[in-house]
Amino acid sequence: MKRKLEIIRSLMHKPEVLFLDEPTVGLDPASRNSLWEYLREVRVKEKTTIFLTTHYLDEAEDADTVCIINKGKVVSLDTPENTKKRLTEEYIVMDASERLKLQMEFETKGLQFKDMGEKYHVYLDGRQAQEIIKMIDTKLSVLEIHQPTLEDAYLSIVGEKSKE
Repeated sequence: MKRKLEIIRSLMHKPEVLFLDEPTVGLDPASRNSLWEYLREVRVKEKTTIFLTTHYLDEAEDADTVCIINKGKVVSLDTPENTKKRLTEEYIVMDASERLKLQMEFETKGLQFKDMGEKYHVYLDGRQAQEIIKMIDTKLSVLEIHQPTLEDAYLSIVGEKSKE
Protein backbone atom coordinates (compact mmCIF):
# COMPACT_ATOMS: atom_id res chain seq x y z
CA MET A 1 0.00 0.00 0.00
CA LYS A 2 2.90 2.35 0.81
CA ARG A 3 4.41 1.75 -2.60
CA LYS A 4 1.14 2.55 -4.39
CA LEU A 5 0.67 5.70 -2.30
CA GLU A 6 4.19 6.89 -3.17
CA ILE A 7 3.44 6.54 -6.87
CA ILE A 8 0.05 8.23 -6.61
CA ARG A 9 1.64 11.09 -4.64
CA SER A 10 4.28 11.51 -7.33
CA LEU A 11 1.54 11.84 -9.96
CA MET A 12 -0.46 14.53 -8.14
CA HIS A 13 1.50 17.30 -9.86
CA LYS A 14 0.94 15.76 -13.30
CA PRO A 15 4.61 15.40 -14.23
CA GLU A 16 5.63 15.09 -17.88
CA VAL A 17 8.15 12.40 -16.93
CA LEU A 18 7.83 9.91 -14.10
CA PHE A 19 10.87 7.92 -12.98
CA LEU A 20 10.05 4.58 -11.37
CA ASP A 21 12.67 2.28 -9.90
CA GLU A 22 11.36 -1.24 -9.36
CA PRO A 23 7.84 0.04 -8.56
CA THR A 24 6.23 -3.37 -8.03
CA VAL A 25 8.81 -5.04 -5.78
CA GLY A 26 6.99 -6.57 -2.84
CA LEU A 27 3.50 -6.13 -4.27
CA ASP A 28 1.07 -9.03 -4.41
CA PRO A 29 -0.18 -9.98 -7.92
CA ALA A 30 -3.52 -8.18 -7.56
CA SER A 31 -1.86 -4.94 -6.41
CA ARG A 32 0.77 -5.25 -9.12
CA ASN A 33 -1.91 -5.61 -11.82
CA SER A 34 -3.97 -2.69 -10.53
CA LEU A 35 -0.87 -0.48 -10.32
CA TRP A 36 0.05 -1.25 -13.95
CA GLU A 37 -3.53 -0.65 -15.05
CA TYR A 38 -3.42 2.75 -13.34
CA LEU A 39 0.00 3.61 -14.83
CA ARG A 40 -1.16 2.66 -18.36
CA GLU A 41 -4.15 4.95 -17.88
CA VAL A 42 -1.93 7.83 -16.69
CA ARG A 43 0.43 7.26 -19.60
CA VAL A 44 -2.40 7.57 -22.12
CA LYS A 45 -4.65 10.21 -20.52
CA GLU A 46 -1.97 12.51 -19.12
CA LYS A 47 0.63 11.72 -21.81
CA THR A 48 3.14 11.06 -19.05
CA THR A 49 6.45 9.51 -20.06
CA ILE A 50 7.33 6.69 -17.69
CA PHE A 51 11.00 5.87 -17.27
CA LEU A 52 11.12 2.47 -15.63
CA THR A 53 13.85 0.27 -14.22
CA THR A 54 12.74 -3.28 -13.53
CA HIS A 55 13.90 -6.85 -13.30
CA TYR A 56 10.39 -8.06 -14.14
CA LEU A 57 10.70 -7.96 -17.91
CA ASP A 58 7.02 -8.70 -18.52
CA GLU A 59 6.39 -5.21 -17.13
CA ALA A 60 8.34 -3.73 -20.06
CA GLU A 61 6.46 -5.60 -22.82
CA ASP A 62 4.20 -2.56 -23.47
CA ALA A 63 7.03 -0.02 -23.44
CA ASP A 64 7.84 2.15 -26.44
CA THR A 65 11.57 1.52 -26.04
CA VAL A 66 13.53 -1.01 -24.00
CA CYS A 67 17.16 -0.60 -23.01
CA ILE A 68 18.95 -3.72 -21.79
CA ILE A 69 22.07 -3.07 -19.76
CA ASN A 70 24.63 -5.73 -18.90
CA LYS A 71 27.60 -5.03 -16.65
CA GLY A 72 27.09 -1.29 -17.02
CA LYS A 73 26.94 -1.30 -20.84
CA VAL A 74 23.95 -0.84 -23.12
CA VAL A 75 23.68 -4.08 -25.08
CA SER A 76 20.29 -3.46 -26.71
CA LEU A 77 18.16 -0.36 -27.32
CA ASP A 78 15.02 -0.88 -29.41
CA THR A 79 11.29 -1.52 -29.25
CA PRO A 80 10.28 -4.66 -27.33
CA GLU A 81 9.01 -6.23 -30.56
CA ASN A 82 12.21 -5.55 -32.52
CA THR A 83 14.33 -6.72 -29.60
CA LYS A 84 12.46 -10.02 -29.51
CA LYS A 85 12.58 -10.47 -33.30
CA ARG A 86 16.30 -9.78 -33.43
CA LEU A 87 17.32 -11.96 -30.49
CA THR A 88 14.85 -14.83 -30.31
CA GLU A 89 13.05 -17.30 -32.52
CA GLU A 90 9.47 -18.46 -32.59
CA TYR A 91 9.13 -22.21 -32.50
CA ILE A 92 6.61 -24.97 -32.02
CA VAL A 93 6.98 -27.40 -29.13
CA MET A 94 6.02 -30.90 -30.25
CA ASP A 95 6.23 -34.45 -29.05
CA ALA A 96 4.65 -37.80 -29.79
CA SER A 97 4.58 -41.26 -28.27
CA GLU A 98 6.27 -42.36 -31.51
CA ARG A 99 9.25 -40.01 -31.10
CA LEU A 100 11.48 -41.66 -33.70
CA LYS A 101 8.72 -41.51 -36.33
CA LEU A 102 8.18 -37.83 -35.54
CA GLN A 103 11.89 -37.05 -35.75
CA MET A 104 12.12 -38.85 -39.10
CA GLU A 105 9.23 -36.70 -40.36
CA PHE A 106 11.08 -33.54 -39.36
CA GLU A 107 14.17 -34.72 -41.22
CA THR A 108 12.42 -35.89 -44.39
CA LYS A 109 10.37 -32.69 -44.61
CA GLY A 110 13.39 -30.46 -44.07
CA LEU A 111 12.23 -28.96 -40.79
CA GLN A 112 14.78 -27.38 -38.47
CA PHE A 113 14.37 -28.85 -35.01
CA LYS A 114 16.15 -29.46 -31.74
CA ASP A 115 15.60 -32.44 -29.45
CA MET A 116 15.13 -31.00 -25.97
CA GLY A 117 14.94 -34.41 -24.29
CA GLU A 118 11.24 -34.76 -23.63
CA LYS A 119 10.04 -32.44 -26.40
CA TYR A 120 11.16 -31.10 -29.76
CA HIS A 121 11.51 -27.45 -30.69
CA VAL A 122 10.60 -27.02 -34.36
CA TYR A 123 11.72 -23.64 -35.72
CA LEU A 124 9.38 -21.71 -38.00
CA ASP A 125 12.14 -20.37 -40.30
CA GLY A 126 9.78 -17.79 -41.80
CA ARG A 127 6.84 -20.17 -42.12
CA GLN A 128 3.49 -19.99 -40.39
CA ALA A 129 2.99 -22.43 -37.51
CA GLN A 130 -0.15 -23.80 -39.20
CA GLU A 131 1.87 -24.72 -42.30
CA ILE A 132 4.32 -26.77 -40.25
CA ILE A 133 1.60 -28.44 -38.19
CA LYS A 134 -0.18 -29.53 -41.39
CA MET A 135 3.04 -31.19 -42.57
CA ILE A 136 3.08 -33.58 -39.61
CA ASP A 137 1.23 -36.90 -39.93
CA THR A 138 2.42 -38.46 -36.65
CA LYS A 139 -0.14 -38.24 -33.85
CA LEU A 140 1.11 -35.55 -31.45
CA SER A 141 0.96 -35.74 -27.66
CA VAL A 142 2.31 -32.19 -27.18
CA LEU A 143 1.67 -29.13 -29.32
CA GLU A 144 2.46 -25.57 -28.17
CA ILE A 145 3.47 -22.44 -30.03
CA HIS A 146 6.23 -20.59 -28.19
CA GLN A 147 5.93 -16.81 -28.46
CA PRO A 148 9.23 -15.14 -27.49
CA THR A 149 9.24 -12.77 -24.53
CA LEU A 150 11.56 -9.96 -23.48
CA GLU A 151 12.90 -12.35 -20.86
CA ASP A 152 13.89 -14.77 -23.65
CA ALA A 153 15.64 -11.91 -25.46
CA TYR A 154 17.38 -10.79 -22.28
CA LEU A 155 18.62 -14.31 -21.59
CA SER A 156 19.92 -14.64 -25.14
CA ILE A 157 21.98 -11.48 -24.59
CA VAL A 158 23.27 -11.97 -21.06
CA GLY A 159 22.38 -15.56 -20.18
CA GLU A 160 25.82 -17.07 -20.67
CA LYS A 161 27.71 -13.93 -19.76
CA SER A 162 25.93 -13.61 -16.41
CA LYS A 163 27.41 -16.96 -15.32
CA GLU A 164 30.95 -15.51 -15.40
